[in-house]
This record gives sequence, structure tokens and C-alpha cells, in this order.
Amino acid sequence: MQTNSMPDELLSLRDQIDKLDDELLSVLAKRFEVTARVGKFKADNGLDSVDEEREQQKLIDLKMLAEEKALSPEFVLNLFKMIFAEVVENHRAYLS
Repeated sequence: MQTNSMPDELLSLRDQIDKLDDELLSVLAKRFEVTARVGKFKADNGLDSVDEEREQQKLIDLKMLAEEKALSPEFVLNLFKMIFAEVVENHRAYLS
């Protein structure tokens, strides 16, 4: 369908989605800025890139939050596992 033949309500909803997507990316960028500082701290202090205990606790907490917000816990856990994997990969760059 052409944009100019879309109902105004649909266009407005899509605009809201676009703004939310921008907010999500902004928050994700901020999160990675902080985790980069964590990675540098860990590298400078000889700490392991992965904290299995913290990661497992975070996943438990995130699952509960997802359920509270009526989100799919499986989706949220998969999303954060991908985020955690990227963070660890970024942390390891500081060890080189």
C-alpha cells in the first residue's frame, strides 16, 4: 500500500513505533557505553570478562520483569543473552 493512502491513525501509530525504536536504540547505546567502562575496568584489574553468577541472576530478574510486563519471557531472555554475548565480546577486546 502507498503511504499516502494509509489511514491517519495507522500513520500515527507507525510514527509512535519509529520514535520508540529510536528510544530503544538510544538506551541500548547508553547501556553499551556503560558496559564498555565495565570492560575496561575488568581488563585493568585482571578480572574475567564473564561473571556467570551475575549473568544468571540478571536472567532470573529479567524473566520476572518480563512476566510482570506481560512480555514473553523467552523473547526477553533470548534478547538479553544476545546483548550479554556482545558485551563479553566487547570486553575481550580490551584484553588484546
